[in-house]
Amino acid sequence: MSSSSDEQRRRVEPPQPLLNARFRIEIEGLPGTGATEVIFPEARIVGPRGRTRRVQYGSLTIRRGMTTASDWYQWWDRARRSTTAAHKEVSVIVMDSVRADVTRWTFANARPSAYLVSPLNALGSETLIETLELSVGGLTIVFGPLPADG
Repeated sequence: MSSSSDEQRRRVEPPQPLLNARFRIEIEGLPGTGATEVIFPEARIVGPRGRTRRVQYGSLTIRRGMTTASDWYQWWDRARRSTTAAHKEVSVIVMDSVRADVTRWTFANARPSAYLVSPLNALGSETLIETLELSVGGLTIVFGPLPADG
């Protein structure tokens, strides 16, 4: 082995922890969805050992500052009115310090299960927050760095 190979190996730094403030979400069919907070679901393997096992998922919760955009409400409203409302794929992407995508959680078969708007307070001046809770049917995680096209 050459000394240059040894130098390269020594220069490799351990991965740095990702920050929880650099992220975006993408919801299939909804343009430009942003979020201020994501609460990931718990994923639990259930079923007896040695038999067919399945994964049970908790709820994925996403929050954003409320605007005049009605896309989250409309998706929830379609889900409450119809048993055949469209499931969507939802991705949460964490970015590094130069805003390159580094980790992607993709939730399959996501469907709204709850919709909430934060309280109004005439004495306050805080941002009104819209919350969408989603049931999910699957999870795939891709650890980065991710290709430029996601």
